[in-house]
Amino acid sequence: MVPGRFRWLPMRKIGIISRNKGTGYRVQGTEKKSNLNPEPRTLNPERGFTLIELLLAASILSIIALAILSTFGAGMRAFERVQSFGGFQADVLLFLEGFERDARNTFAFSGVKFKGDSQSMSFASIGTKLDEDGNAFTVLEERSYGFDSSQKALVEKEEDFAPAVSSVTEGSVRTRQVAPIKAVAFQYYSYRKEIEDGEEKIESGWQGTWTDEETIPRGVKVELTFEEGGQEVSLARTVFIPSGGDIGSDEEEEEEQGDGSDG
Repeated sequence: MVPGRFRWLPMRKIGIISRNKGTGYRVQGTEKKSNLNPEPRTLNPERGFTLIELLLAASILSIIALAILSTFGAGMRAFERVQSFGGFQADVLLFLEGFERDARNTFAFSGVKFKGDSQSMSFASIGTKLDEDGNAFTVLEERSYGFDSSQKALVEKEEDFAPAVSSVTEGSVRTRQVAPIKAVAFQYYSYRKEIEDGEEKIESGWQGTWTDEETIPRGVKVELTFEEGGQEVSLARTVFIPSGGDIGSDEEEEEEQGDGSDG
């Protein structure tokens, strides 16, 4: 290039720059569009939601609401359950726990016959006591449960029959009760198995009284009715007695089988 002279360069075609309604600028009429700077997408304020978007949002909100309501409902039911077992009903349940333990451990004993009707029952039981030195010992007791209509209470009574330690005075009686109780109902499950003409015959069922002094029932059921919170509530407890039932027939059958095998 000669000094002092100008050199004409070829002119490039330049488009017109115009401003969009949205944000940013764009170049019109250029020969090539650059991929590095794509045209910015503008947000149209007049554009709304589609039906699919609305349905999807409603479904998500419904699932969240259902989960919240389920959790809240489960919490309320648990709270009501805890409240229902409070107060007097809790005392009745504890009383029934002791009754079940005593009845399950009863056994046939000639000195203390099992007696029972719809309002009371008595049976032989094993208890634990402490002597003057604080040592534990076992005592044979006569345990009884009866409904006192005058006090509206179910009374439990423990009376020592034959202490295992001579230092303990016979005839000591201990009582406790749960009240107020509107009604008490005892039932006794009878189970008897007999062999007639080589065939096994079983008689069983619930009855309101127990008069067989030689055996004890296979099961005992007690139902307590009381009022709490202005409503009538009934709690029942069924106890299976392992040593109950007519077990003499089973022993006789085993003896007969043994005699037959020996012969």
